[in-house]
Amino acid sequence: MRILFCSSEVAPYAKTGGLADVSAALPVELRSLGAGCDVVMPLYRSVKKSGLELKHATDISFLSGQGISRARVFSHGSVYFIENDLYFNRDGYYSYKGRDFPDNLERYAFFSRACVELAAALGDTDIIHCNDWQTALVPAYIHALGMTGISVCYTIHNLAYQGIFDSALWPLLFLPYEYFHPDIMEYYGSINILKAGVVFSDAVTTVSPSYALEIQTPEFGAGLDGFLRSFSRKLTGIVNGIDTRVWDPLNDGSIAHSFSAEDLSGKAVCKRDLQQRLSLKKNDGPLFGLIGRLVDQKGIDLVISIMDDIIALGAQVAVLGSGDSRYEQDLRSLSARHKGNLGVVIGFDEDLAHSIEAGADFFLMPSRFEPCGLNQMISMRYGTLPIVTRVGGLKDTVTALGEGENPTGLRVERPTPSDLLDAVRRACMLFHEQKALFSVIRRNAMQKDVGWRSSAIQYYSLYTKMINFRERKR
Repeated sequence: MRILFCSSEVAPYAKTGGLADVSAALPVELRSLGAGCDVVMPLYRSVKKSGLELKHATDISFLSGQGISRARVFSHGSVYFIENDLYFNRDGYYSYKGRDFPDNLERYAFFSRACVELAAALGDTDIIHCNDWQTALVPAYIHALGMTGISVCYTIHNLAYQGIFDSALWPLLFLPYEYFHPDIMEYYGSINILKAGVVFSDAVTTVSPSYALEIQTPEFGAGLDGFLRSFSRKLTGIVNGIDTRVWDPLNDGSIAHSFSAEDLSGKAVCKRDLQQRLSLKKNDGPLFGLIGRLVDQKGIDLVISIMDDIIALGAQVAVLGSGDSRYEQDLRSLSARHKGNLGVVIGFDEDLAHSIEAGADFFLMPSRFEPCGLNQMISMRYGTLPIVTRVGGLKDTVTALGEGENPTGLRVERPTPSDLLDAVRRACMLFHEQKALFSVIRRNAMQKDVGWRSSAIQYYSLYTKMINFRERKR
């Protein structure tokens, strides 16, 4: 089985979120199962400037809405890079200084078409796996070109980002105009790129079983719930995993001391190191961590609204992230008010992220929706109990105290300030008054399988069914 995994970002070469981590880790696990799996991404300026050793693989050209489009293809190991300086040799991946690039449709239509040409050039591709709207045009081009020998799997990582553009830009896509139809790619008079991925792929996945169900409801469907229900027969949820080689408290060079479920003594060292790094007081109370985008989806407004109450409970909080400027400013102000008990770093620091996961006692993740989420799984791996809402991947990956056997975290019943504060109070009680139970839950969390193996097996099985179905149709 030969797979071409198409993604707009792949760690460590380019990363803005969890898609990059998935695009790095899942192909590795698929190879361990015996599949051939190459990855393809744009050759961004940041990759060029990194000094990565690249080997010229091939040149491709094709007819597009701009005329004859050309690209050079380079490789580094099993990762291919599509070069086009007009589209990708710029600062930023999707935006610059908070504004989306105005030519994003043209850029990722080009990239999607180039992925199809690369698959043809490789010659033995069985499956193309594309991800999010940036590669959702791949199956549309496969269909338009009549390439019946390749099956396509399309994964929705976050339905909130659909790739919606003005209909006047349709000629740039160089697709049949009949595709601009409400049942296909038209959306209230605009172009919806994500819809192409759903319509023309052979299988559609989301990144958790619960999210696959949620997006078929008005509450979480982002305007596409009815459309997605019509394709429910090919919609599957497969939970993401984390790269357990990178996130391993026993072998993590970014943390102050190694530790394991069998010997947690090093975690106390990591907690003190985190306090020192963020200028927090040496405190015997619980330390809550938060890492991520500072946006409404993540419930950061809920955390901000109860921050005074959290500190009043004798707890400390470590925050790392960036996002909405008003939330960034709110956190800076709170940090000044609670100096020594609230540490805030605006931006992203990979080493600090590891330190927070290792040094915190609890991890705050009160998301309003969460397709999968990675931080709750990383937190469990490090014995940092996640405090999560009952949505998407948070529901599927965290067994909360009182919800079943072998609990691994705590639940926020609803994404409201009062319910979040209730969960924080339960955490503080667990930490101070129920130490034996706290230790049991911490060990449960650290022993939970959060790697990619199980998910990769599910994807391998899905690919096999897709190939078998294609062969039966011939």
